[in-house]
Amino acid sequence: LRGKDEVRKFIEDFSFPGITFVPTKFDDGELSSCFTWEVTLEGAEDTIKGISLYEIDEVSRKITYVRDVPESAIKPPILGKLARQLRPGLGVFSGVPIGSREGGK
Repeated sequence: LRGKDEVRKFIEDFSFPGITFVPTKFDDGELSSCFTWEVTLEGAEDTIKGISLYEIDEVSRKITYVRDVPESAIKPPILGKLARQLRPGLGVFSGVPIGSREGGK
């Protein structure tokens, strides 16, 4: 996939009635990328958030790796809560400027 338009079409092809999939943040990688998302189920008050990681083959330009990681259905996640109590800085992430990584756009 190249560019936001191709990624958007890829995501739209996975649309199902009653489910709204909303990508929220995109990475700018060359051979690998990730994006965060939210899923809303019709009639449900809460959303499900997650992150998807994609890697493509440098020669064929085909996707070779996909990992989708949804948030825990248990709020707050039991192990995450325990980990934050033991190491308070764990899981604190911050963004980087677009294009700040070598090869990024």
